[in-house]
Amino acid sequence: MGTKRIQGIIFDLDGTLYQMKFMKLKMTLQLLTSLVFLRKLSMARSALRHRHFENQEQLQREFHHRLAGLTGRSVDDARRWYEGDFYTAFIRILKKYAKTRTGLVPMLERLNERGVKLAVVSDFGWVPQRLDALGVNHELFDIVKCSEETGELKPGATPFTSVAEGWNLTPGQVMVVGDRADTDKAGAKRAGMRFLGVTDNPKAHADFYCWNDAMKIIEETTTNCGVNV
Repeated sequence: MGTKRIQGIIFDLDGTLYQMKFMKLKMTLQLLTSLVFLRKLSMARSALRHRHFENQEQLQREFHHRLAGLTGRSVDDARRWYEGDFYTAFIRILKKYAKTRTGLVPMLERLNERGVKLAVVSDFGWVPQRLDALGVNHELFDIVKCSEETGELKPGATPFTSVAEGWNLTPGQVMVVGDRADTDKAGAKRAGMRFLGVTDNPKAHADFYCWNDAMKIIEETTTNCGVNV
């Protein structure tokens, strides 16, 4: 991972900070009356990747139109489902089934004490609410945001570089921690940031580690950084 001390860490949320088995099945059971939208959700969002919009409003408008077109429903129906039913179900299953990574909160508290900047950047919205649903106080992070706010989904660089700019840090001073090579790792590379992968199958990809090893790397790369040293 190199020896340069990291001063800011951007965490992905889903699959990175918590574990949940059979998440897609659980969402399906929660949204049985609106499966037409759920089945097309990934396709509609994938069509927006590698595109940059001027703002969140334009990105969301395009997404709602694509979801409506794929499902044969109205744009208003698509928007209401995504902003209402989908996220309500998401919060519900997080509260009931998700398990945060072992030692996560104590590690975040130690990083805060050292003066390390912390952020969560997720492709999906309701980030503070989802963290709170996991039992993780969102105020442990300096920045909590959805990539949609930048007008660009991962693996675009903007969701990451906007955080570094807000911290007044260079990309080289920031590390991205995530669970996906195609979004988190690729986005970190585009942003010029270091990447640390979290996985329950360490043999799957290079730069990916089990959570306990990832925590050790985070501790090592942030030692003696920040203002409280």
